[in-house]
Amino acid sequence: MVIFPQHSSNAIKRSVPRAEHYSSRFIAETAWLVFPAVCLLVFFHVYCAAAGPPSDRIPIQAELVKSIEAGRVQVGDAVYAKVHLAWNNGGCKLREGAILKGRIVTQTPRSKTTKSSDVAFLFESGQCGGRDMKPLPLTIAAVLSPDPISGSSLFGERENQPLNEAIGLSLDHGMRSMQGAAETAILEPPRPKPPLTVMPGQVIGIGDMKIAVGRGPEGSSILTAEKHNLRLEAGSRLVLVPNVETTAAPTPPESATGAATPSPSPPSDAESFDESEVCVPPACSLALSPGQAETSPKAADFTMPLRSLGFTASADLGMYNLDHADSICYLGSNRLLFTFNPHLLVTRTSADFPLPKLHIVRAVLIELPSLKVLRTVDWRIQDAHQYLWPIGPDHVLVHVGGELRLYSHDLKVEQRLPLNAPLAFLAVAPSGAFMAVGIVRERYSEEIHRALEDAEEREPEEDVEVKVLDSNFHPLASVMRSSRDVPPVLSENGEIRIPTIGKNRWRIAEYTWTGQRRILTQVNSTCRPEATSVPPNLLFVTGCSRMGEGKWFRILRPDGKLVLKGESESTERGHTASGTSGSNFFAVGILELTKAMDESSPFQSSDLKSLRVGVYRVTDGKKITGVTIPDPLPTVQTFALSTDSRHLAVLGNNQIVFYSFPEGSEHE
Repeated sequence: MVIFPQHSSNAIKRSVPRAEHYSSRFIAETAWLVFPAVCLLVFFHVYCAAAGPPSDRIPIQAELVKSIEAGRVQVGDAVYAKVHLAWNNGGCKLREGAILKGRIVTQTPRSKTTKSSDVAFLFESGQCGGRDMKPLPLTIAAVLSPDPISGSSLFGERENQPLNEAIGLSLDHGMRSMQGAAETAILEPPRPKPPLTVMPGQVIGIGDMKIAVGRGPEGSSILTAEKHNLRLEAGSRLVLVPNVETTAAPTPPESATGAATPSPSPPSDAESFDESEVCVPPACSLALSPGQAETSPKAADFTMPLRSLGFTASADLGMYNLDHADSICYLGSNRLLFTFNPHLLVTRTSADFPLPKLHIVRAVLIELPSLKVLRTVDWRIQDAHQYLWPIGPDHVLVHVGGELRLYSHDLKVEQRLPLNAPLAFLAVAPSGAFMAVGIVRERYSEEIHRALEDAEEREPEEDVEVKVLDSNFHPLASVMRSSRDVPPVLSENGEIRIPTIGKNRWRIAEYTWTGQRRILTQVNSTCRPEATSVPPNLLFVTGCSRMGEGKWFRILRPDGKLVLKGESESTERGHTASGTSGSNFFAVGILELTKAMDESSPFQSSDLKSLRVGVYRVTDGKKITGVTIPDPLPTVQTFALSTDSRHLAVLGNNQIVFYSFPEGSEHE
């Protein structure tokens, strides 16, 4: 929320009136209250050229966490708001995302005898400089309607900092300086602008609502609606001012040490770009739809029953997405790693109490084609998320306990990385040369966490520290992001980002480690597209069709050119792609349902009819072979390609099925 002040030097000199004495005089004398955080850019030649207004005169901008409605709240109910921009008055430092806590003081619902309704509330504490709440009396001075695009599926959450802006990043050309990072910052297409000026006592964008600033009991502000029960929606933006008696003396501003370096001009959205999605043979191929004729079913070379290993398929489960309970991957050309949940009783300690999803995963290393079991180990997995990632041709990265472990081709530990916190995500470059590890850093105390969870009816937003590491776990850079941001996708040269450029239009761009932005392609999708890096060096992108009745997928080269293009019907979901470093092929798997189903609808594992896996050539997307597995498992990592470009393994309901490719298929 960008808000601009009235230029009044007299207003700067006056003191803040007490909360209980707010009046029209207060409104007239506090026109400075909407002083923005962006004044250092260009807009303020009065305040910014001088020392600026006192820090205790700058208002707090926050967003309401839960809706408030007269008749549905009680006096004394807690009210929470989330700080939108960092704020500091010398006595209290609020970071972006800090929580303010207040309470309902009075409320009057509309009735036959009372034609208007009102709610009065104020704020009393905030997260000043830490996780715990500290006294911070605040009065609401203005209210704005919620940001119409905040958190929407079209725009997603806020735009986060690209990884290539990280200070100290040293992947290619030495350590990055702060100046170098600033000069390579790229701005995504701007969002619609909020009002340029907000005055005390204003209500913007909310029907007939009015506000009486500081005129309620205990200095609260009264919100009133005339024709209906007053309702203030979640996400409504509040402008708050601190009470003068608790305001600390402001900290003198630091003197400037030099002229600011002008920011580079953001790239124009009108820059020349070919938006066509032409898939022209022989450089690109079209994937066949289920109804089209296909090559005869591929016969299996051999199978491996799994019951003797202790594996049994789970009972019929209800779910929204595929899980990561079971997986297979190659460790070299003649070894396969199979992992699964043996459903063993887990021995817990007091340290395991906060881990409700703690379970055992059994890892079995199998020699091919003799099917000899070389090694079996049990891992303690702390959550239900992905726990295994192939790294290069013959290594695997596993989230075991509270650490990441790098295992060799013989399932021996080579590297360990203690996390000491929950793992949010792990993104790996196609070659495995580097990775981005997201580690959750909790913002709130346990009490505030529970309160926000009840108010928002979802997990509260947390901080995620994103560490960029090389294959030996050496740190290269670190940035902070929100737990609600889209996890990063890594290419060999940087990070893949998909900002919106208009309704249902998206741009796929690569932000390189050298500070450049390369546009790969543009796509149309009625949902936010999702991307995955696929070895040897490809990008797998999925999105929603215009009619919302199916999905599409694309395989792109590093330059953004199409390799494979496919469309799916509403009876399909679970689109995944797999490849291996050094292989000439990649594989795409699609689950077929027994009936048409919306992407957001829950389903039963028994609704999965079959798994279709197609193997394609990297050079031109030509299909080499395709297999269909009936009654598939509801898991993601159920097929894998060997590093010698000769074999495909598919995990079925009670066995692993192995296929070989035709001779010379990689060069045909």
